[in-house]
Amino acid sequence: MKRFIKITIIALSLSFSTLHAENAHHEGSHHKTLTKEMSNEAVQQAAKDEVQRLASEKKIAKSWKSVPILKIGRTHYGDNDDWIVVFNNPKIKKTSRKNLYIFVSKQGQIRGANYTGM
Repeated sequence: MKRFIKITIIALSLSFSTLHAENAHHEGSHHKTLTKEMSNEAVQQAAKDEVQRLASEKKIAKSWKSVPILKIGRTHYGDNDDWIVVFNNPKIKKTSRKNLYIFVSKQGQIRGANYTGM
């Protein structure tokens, strides 16, 4: 009888912690869907600001400061759906460095920048 009571208590405690974890997970994912996504225009501005910052900090050539956006789209990497904003600088001689890719989260955070788009 004591063994039956112990098993019942263990089973109940395990089921409670599983239910509690599922509810917490559901609440977290529900919160993510309520997070406001940035507009296309706001994403473009964030990317332009990042290019200005990178050029000011001399991480990229200052000629990038006057380059318009070539295209904007969505990319999926890991668990993230981000914006990708592409700039093309014809003044750059090295072909592999003519395109600059700025990655922006749906909430407007800069995730990175590179010349490969990956």
